[in-house]
Amino acid sequence: MSARTAALSADGRRSAPTEAEVTVRSSFRFSADGLRAACVATGTDGRHFAEGWRLGPAGPRLDLRTELGSDPAWTQLLPLDGTSVLASWHGRGGAQSLARLTADGHRDSVSVPGGRPLRLLPAPEGSGLLVLGVSGGAARDTLVLSVRGDRPRFEVAARVDGTLLGGTVLGHRVLFTRLLDDVPRPVVLDLRDGGLRDLTAHSGPAHLLAAAAGRVLLARLTPEANRLALADLDGDAPLRAVHGDTGLPGTVHPLALDPDGDRLALLTTSGARSFLTVLDPVSGTARQIDMPPGDLLPFAAWTEHGLWLPHSDPGRPRTFGWVPPAGTALELPEPARPGHQPARLETFPGADGPVEAVLYGPDWRTARQVVLALHGGPNSRWTLGFDPFLQALAAAGPAVVALNPRGSTGYGAAHTLAISGAWGGPDLADVTAVGRFLIRERGAERDRPALYGVSYGAFLALLAAAAEPDGWTACAAVAPFLSGPRLHADGSAQVRGMVERLDGLTPVRDRLGPRDVERLAPALAAPLLLVHGTRDDSVPVGHSRALAARLTSLGRRPGTDFHYLELPDRGHAVLGSGTADPVVAPVVRFLTGQGRPAPPGSVPAPQDTKGGDQ
Repeated sequence: MSARTAALSADGRRSAPTEAEVTVRSSFRFSADGLRAACVATGTDGRHFAEGWRLGPAGPRLDLRTELGSDPAWTQLLPLDGTSVLASWHGRGGAQSLARLTADGHRDSVSVPGGRPLRLLPAPEGSGLLVLGVSGGAARDTLVLSVRGDRPRFEVAARVDGTLLGGTVLGHRVLFTRLLDDVPRPVVLDLRDGGLRDLTAHSGPAHLLAAAAGRVLLARLTPEANRLALADLDGDAPLRAVHGDTGLPGTVHPLALDPDGDRLALLTTSGARSFLTVLDPVSGTARQIDMPPGDLLPFAAWTEHGLWLPHSDPGRPRTFGWVPPAGTALELPEPARPGHQPARLETFPGADGPVEAVLYGPDWRTARQVVLALHGGPNSRWTLGFDPFLQALAAAGPAVVALNPRGSTGYGAAHTLAISGAWGGPDLADVTAVGRFLIRERGAERDRPALYGVSYGAFLALLAAAAEPDGWTACAAVAPFLSGPRLHADGSAQVRGMVERLDGLTPVRDRLGPRDVERLAPALAAPLLLVHGTRDDSVPVGHSRALAARLTSLGRRPGTDFHYLELPDRGHAVLGSGTADPVVAPVVRFLTGQGRPAPPGSVPAPQDTKGGDQ
């Protein structure tokens, strides 16, 4: 079966893809005992599946994969006993649905109590419950619900003042961070009688991070800094500071305590790489776990069989890695399909110092083509994890330089905060500096680089194309917005909050002027491709429509001077997450100059529009 063709079962229905066809896994959840996991998987053709995994001494074993009928952006999975998972998803109208999925594709719907959003927690082992639910919302109290497994129904286990965050299940108790009057405190809920106990009544505000064997890991909020501490689940012993958690490279993410509560797993991210450390929190002794260069997610379970967490590297889609009980290295399953493009790290001279990039494909100095790729966010970064689009692009032959300019995370606060109040300022300077460096080092006889960007990266790519009109052979902008203030005006409440938090409203004052792409449209000289999903609820499609109309009014010919692909059934992730998604191919062809046909379902560029989501 080819990557583009779904398998057919005996009765003619499409079956789940083989392991070799999965390119993306997301929405990871572990059971309360850590022996099972669930996630959403995406195949090369863009179809989405629920997966269930058993995590044992021989490694991870897939025992369920069934097709999902919902958008994975709105879906969460929870592993259940046996070989089933619970799927929760929201329709675009906001209604929440639940269903128990089994390996044979059967679905048992579970009625959801209306009125307030519901998030799910794994049920305690041996409790006879199917799942726990936490129902909050705008109310100043939170309901903790239990769901019986025979005939699924929700029952109120407790009503708690304030908002409950997180949720760690330890036997008959569930540990939360309670937010009351904006003050976080760790609390313990006893499911047997609904009793609630403040874990650190006299130790100041703190967030609960992990727990095992009667020991609880907290992040204490102090005026100086947030510091890790240990508390006893039973008893009134004072908090004990965690030693050895400082001085590690990069940003530290506490993951899990071992089953005895004696060791702490820490994920650190430094630049595009992830590292794993096991720490004795009392003595401060730390041991780095050997692992190949790659990317880890901050979700973990630590059981008698070892430490489990999601891992990917440039040539391997995300799967479960594990450190055996006495192990010193992260073990990984064999790659399902060899042949993915490897990647490497390299630094380039930015406008004010070196900037790091993840490189795919041939040597950029001698390659026939180079594509400079810009990530979304802006609070994000390219990593050494598997990226389906960059894989598809690199497979077409160009050298890909996935740049982490200023504004990217993982390189320290100064690097990340450099663009606060200056969207399209220091980051644009880095992009154009690297673009000029590539041209200079490659020589006049080779092609200039092409630009590719998604979301914020698309905004940045369009700014770069306008700032240096002769510097690029092409520019592909996927789900771009026109400016920070216009995104704030048109976006959802969540998007407006992001723009305010990262200060995308303050104008940059320099020779280029306000960073509004529609204003700068006359300077866009390179061949241009705009791609947007009509159902984008992060960046309204009206931003791309307005830019396409502006280019048309300037005399640019749609389909010749610029190309506009609008996908009526796509959202913000318009490229999908499969290497063979039908929208990926035309973008790759455009960037590599191999032709520019529209994908199925696209609509032509608007001829006259005033912007806004029409």
